[in-house]
Amino acid sequence: MAWYILRRLLQMIPVFLGATLLIYAMVFLIPGDPIKALAGEKQLTPAAEAVLRARYHLDQPFIVQYLHYLKGIVTLDFGTSFSGRPVRDELERAFPITIKLAFLAVLIEGFFGIVFGLIAGLRKGKLFDSTMLIASLVIIALPVFVVGYLAQFLLGVKWGIAPVTVTGKASIGELIVPAFVLGSLSFAYVLRLTRNSVAENKSADFVRTATAKGLGRRRVVSVHILRNSMIPVVTFLGADFGSLMAGAIVTEGIFNIPGVGGTMYQAIIRGEPPTVVSFVTVLVVLFLLTNLLIDLLYAALDPRIRYA
Repeated sequence: MAWYILRRLLQMIPVFLGATLLIYAMVFLIPGDPIKALAGEKQLTPAAEAVLRARYHLDQPFIVQYLHYLKGIVTLDFGTSFSGRPVRDELERAFPITIKLAFLAVLIEGFFGIVFGLIAGLRKGKLFDSTMLIASLVIIALPVFVVGYLAQFLLGVKWGIAPVTVTGKASIGELIVPAFVLGSLSFAYVLRLTRNSVAENKSADFVRTATAKGLGRRRVVSVHILRNSMIPVVTFLGADFGSLMAGAIVTEGIFNIPGVGGTMYQAIIRGEPPTVVSFVTVLVVLFLLTNLLIDLLYAALDPRIRYA
């Protein structure tokens, strides 16, 4: 197991380098001069402009800038934004909030999607199955911002059972409704994925063999059907965690959540490439580590998989 983890970590290095190089190039090689954008309508003196270019290594070749950027990542020194604020402070403030939001969304979509998908798969072709399929199609057809504004209006404004916006503390209670909104689309996919996988495994040979041996229905469903149906679902949930963190900008904007999405949006508006690049880089690292964790969970779900 330890050698497998080490090998996977080594495999992540070229992926990380390639992703960060692409991100860095896309952000810093776009048309325009960030120093002049920082000055706005004011005219910088040549001396002040030279100081700013030297501070952000903009007076050096692209590859040298990228190497300085990698050095900062290794030493956890993400530099400062063009507005003078340390990027690390922004990371420490925004990421815990978005991780908490994305984790709640994955729990909600995973729990309800698996439960409803399991019941629908076991009752394939019946009323509950048809109802869940129609409901999931409706959820997929609705954009996230529509679901968000509806939830905000109904639960927050009209009925008053949930806060309209999230405070700076971003407690669990305040994030429940945004997590439902953020995970609504993925919930529909988890439901349909679980339903199809359960319906397929329900008629598999190993299930018929377990039933013929006299095993109870609860054990057949929980151990043989559900466990073998979870591999594609776990794969989707693992990849979805990174997608939820990157795609939380709409939900965070609706509920005024000071997380990664809102911070990146403001950084793009203000023209702060160091902040954007640092945030996306951390998202890449979290995505790679999440996929490693999912690979390790395969061995727990499928006894045929062994990491030697």
